[in-house]
Amino acid sequence: MSTVTVQNILKQITELALVEQRLLHDLLGDRLEQPAKPPSDQRLQPIPMPDYKDALQWLVDNARQYAGQWVALDGARLIAHSPNHEEVFAAADADGAHLPLLSFVEDPDKVYAGF
Repeated sequence: MSTVTVQNILKQITELALVEQRLLHDLLGDRLEQPAKPPSDQRLQPIPMPDYKDALQWLVDNARQYAGQWVALDGARLIAHSPNHEEVFAAADADGAHLPLLSFVEDPDKVYAGF
């Protein structure tokens, strides 16, 4: 009389062809999988994009004073300025403003001759 044990079944599985082992794996995997949790319906509200109108007006009004520098603006509020962009980016990140405007300020009096 043959006794069915897990050890005997595992031995028989190793003797199966790879195609049959894969079929058995897929069959057992489908039966052992837990039913998926239904997705929660907690949707995040979109965060609106900031209106850069005040920041752009600030750039128009202050371009000469900060020419050749990087600036970080939260609306019309100057967060940081420096010729080194890494310093300005770090200051803007540390400030925590939501999507500040980061820009290099060109000299408005400089004439660029391009071809």
